[in-house]
Amino acid sequence: MKHTPILACIVALVLSPLVTLTPSARADEGMWLFNAAPVDRIEQEYGVRLDDDWLNHVMQSAVRFGRGGSASFVSGDGLLLTNHHVARGQLVRLSTPERDLIADGFIARTLEEEMPCDGLSVMSLREIVDVTDRIREVERAAGSASEAEEARRRLIAQIEAESLDETGLHSEVITLYAGGLYHLYRFERFTDIRMVFAPERAIAAFGGDVDNFEFPRWCLDMALLRVYKDGEPYRPKHFLRVEPRGVKDGEPVFVAGHPGRTQRNLTVDHLRYLRDHDYPHRMHFIHTREVQLRVFAEADPMQARQAPRELAGIQNGRKGLGGKLVAMQDPRIFAEKVTQQESLIEAIRAMDDDHGALQAFEDIRQAMRTLPSYAQRYSIIEGAPLGRSELFGHARRIVRLVEERAKGSGDRLSEFRDAAMPGVLENLNSVTVIPRELEINRIESALLFAADVLGGDDPTVQTMLGGVSAAERARELVNGTTMFDASDRVRLLNGGREAVWNSDDPLIKLAMAIDHEARRLRERYENEVEAVQRSAYAKIATARFAAFGQEQYPDATSSLRLSTGRVKAYEQEGQPVEAFATFAGLYERHAERGPNEPFDLPQHWLDAKDRLDLSTPFNFVSTNDIIGGNSGSPVVNAEGRLVGLIFDGNRYSFVWDVLYTDPNSRGVSVDIRAMLEPLRIVYRADHLVNEMVTGRRPR
Repeated sequence: MKHTPILACIVALVLSPLVTLTPSARADEGMWLFNAAPVDRIEQEYGVRLDDDWLNHVMQSAVRFGRGGSASFVSGDGLLLTNHHVARGQLVRLSTPERDLIADGFIARTLEEEMPCDGLSVMSLREIVDVTDRIREVERAAGSASEAEEARRRLIAQIEAESLDETGLHSEVITLYAGGLYHLYRFERFTDIRMVFAPERAIAAFGGDVDNFEFPRWCLDMALLRVYKDGEPYRPKHFLRVEPRGVKDGEPVFVAGHPGRTQRNLTVDHLRYLRDHDYPHRMHFIHTREVQLRVFAEADPMQARQAPRELAGIQNGRKGLGGKLVAMQDPRIFAEKVTQQESLIEAIRAMDDDHGALQAFEDIRQAMRTLPSYAQRYSIIEGAPLGRSELFGHARRIVRLVEERAKGSGDRLSEFRDAAMPGVLENLNSVTVIPRELEINRIESALLFAADVLGGDDPTVQTMLGGVSAAERARELVNGTTMFDASDRVRLLNGGREAVWNSDDPLIKLAMAIDHEARRLRERYENEVEAVQRSAYAKIATARFAAFGQEQYPDATSSLRLSTGRVKAYEQEGQPVEAFATFAGLYERHAERGPNEPFDLPQHWLDAKDRLDLSTPFNFVSTNDIIGGNSGSPVVNAEGRLVGLIFDGNRYSFVWDVLYTDPNSRGVSVDIRAMLEPLRIVYRADHLVNEMVTGRRPR
């Protein structure tokens, strides 16, 4: 089929009927909480009754992977399935100058060959407890929004600590409906994770940036890892058995994963800020960074090996965030959001008690009016792009940790609360290879961007540059730091506040030099924006519940969700697009566009062509409601058996950030048959096929 530029085509989004966020939403719409799944509605639409056992089984089979991704247990011996691009960071860290696991792939044929993934943790949800009433009580007792925010923060830290003491499980309070509800999630946390299998990048990301967010697709975007406990493969009580026959067109399918963030319930003023300020600022950085990375990669073969992971993320952001921005800039889509809000306000006004929601809309409007005056400064000094440097991240973590750990958990910055502290310490202790030249490039890029946005005469920019050019400063910082070595990081941290303050490490000194302003900007943002939004959205959510009932899903928050849908074909530019792409299409695409990147194929894939069933489905599309963070989510059938693996959306799904639309928006998955057949025929990994099919590792 014809492949056309994605942003040029995004206007086609508006041809799809738009839907509201009130109870009349489409049947496939929704990122549902597992403890509030709309089982009656699902049964009515799909003819499937998801009972408590089904929901609990799928919930405990799903896994939160690292800091932002999804996965699932697929055997009774701790085998874990996720996307290649989710596990890519681990593959980069495990690679050596002699062995490039990204380019060449990896297979462990015995337990002894499985490679430890240092610094990686995964979590499996065990229990959800509603703690809304307890938190709401302390919020009501507070005066201003900022005081309520402080009281809420302290109580959440207390609740998490109590839960950890009581259960021994990693405990996090999750904010839902932007403050409408608070749920305590209890996880079993695992830190001994080992790499088992990853295909070559050429087949995992076949089509590269050209085919990204397109369909048909032919990506074996999968990776297998294994969870260990006490030095032995972990034996989960719940794991997903595979359905080797796969799934059929029109069949209901369900996705269990951790969607990162949606903004469907935001007010029009909040969305207007994102459209006019936040997204354009982020796109400015993305466009700049993509060019810099391409130049970096082309300069040297070793640098070409270091750049792909970050470049792939930047390119994904360009298409993904760019698509969202174009959709938000379309007057018809934004008008639909205005209509939705007007309808909600009208319903609230008709109630005897508006729960403070009408004033809440005004509070958000005022917060959004003041934010642009300092938002870019806050983004640059407190967050990205300097934070993209692994070395600077370690330095800032140490500088802040020696200050924060002296405080009570509830008084700390959120990332240093007791519940988060194990991850912080694991990160600092992580023994990974940090590419020196790429780090120099990252820091130079950050310094140039800061000067570009804030101006070369800005005092903080001058402090960051240290009196020399960005290129000289970046090299000076990276070549002079000890942050490469985990033992040096831990030694400095253990020396306490005095050792850190007296350190000559240039990155530590830089982190200290800008920390006061970074904290001041962060405090202003948390008090003037986050606290106001949390209070306001809680009131709006309460009013929405009163007007429309409780069966509504909250915006995505990286918490575990269930989405429903069907395998379903669609139309693109008036042409039908089938629901499945087959192995035959892979080889046709290679013949049409190869043999150069990104349409090259590994030689053993070319050699195996005659042994593969070319009619076998490779990737498929479904109407499941997904967003970034769902990468690596299992797709299961009505029996709870694994039939696919989410790895992308199509070009029409960009608007799902603010609106769920159909008929053209789709999630894209690897078919289970495209995992099992290549494992057996191309990679000769029958031991992994047997484990996935039988549920047990061959003894």
